[in-house]
Amino acid sequence: MSAPTRQRGGRWWRLAAVEARMLLRRRTVLLSLLAGPLMMVFFAVVVAPEGPEGWGMLAGIAGLVGMLLSVYTTAATVFTMRRESGALSRLRTTELTGPGIVAATGTPLFVVGALQTLLVLGVFIALGAPPPAQPLLLVAPLVLGGAFCVVVGALTSTFSSGAESVQFTVLPLVISTSVAANLLATGVDGPLRGALLLVPGTPVADLLVTAWTGVPGAAVGGISSTVLGPVLLLGWIVVAVLGAAARWRWTSRG
Repeated sequence: MSAPTRQRGGRWWRLAAVEARMLLRRRTVLLSLLAGPLMMVFFAVVVAPEGPEGWGMLAGIAGLVGMLLSVYTTAATVFTMRRESGALSRLRTTELTGPGIVAATGTPLFVVGALQTLLVLGVFIALGAPPPAQPLLLVAPLVLGGAFCVVVGALTSTFSSGAESVQFTVLPLVISTSVAANLLATGVDGPLRGALLLVPGTPVADLLVTAWTGVPGAAVGGISSTVLGPVLLLGWIVVAVLGAAARWRWTSRG
């Protein structure tokens, strides 16, 4: 490995560490990260599901909605604020590549999203939920769901004129995905199930339910949901990356 390559790698990790510290210092961003998990834990206490199926449905909805309210909205806010403050354009003058800057900015959010989701699911177990029947299956929704929220947050930031407008630009995805995930959790099948799984992000909830209950959802077009879900999430991640690359700006539109 050449010296320049080592230097770029070191800068990438240092930038990610700086971004992580900035997340902890900004109260509004920190509150945004905590809003989703706290809301889901409160909801679990109020609803108090019974049996693996009830807890599985709640885990699926809570995991997805928690990621949307914390990781997705925070990612959109952070990328927009960095663009407004000129931080992104200043980083472009360093040896870091464009994708490296975006990845380093989003990495702390990805890590926090995975950890907070695991924490919420752990709280569910402490509240009386049975442990996941297929714990290894949790890896797919945590990793792909976190990546999805970060890259879609980056894409959403390109439609936001400022940090204040982010609360409006994130609403379409948050509302449509949350509604679709709730409908999906009722156990629908057939064409309606396939249509709901096509809504960006909903496979996260479906995979979490399967991991918790051990019972996969109905197949769609002969394809198992444990296969279709990750494929759809990967597809939406690719779409979001391409969309963000096409619309990306390093400086504020203003």
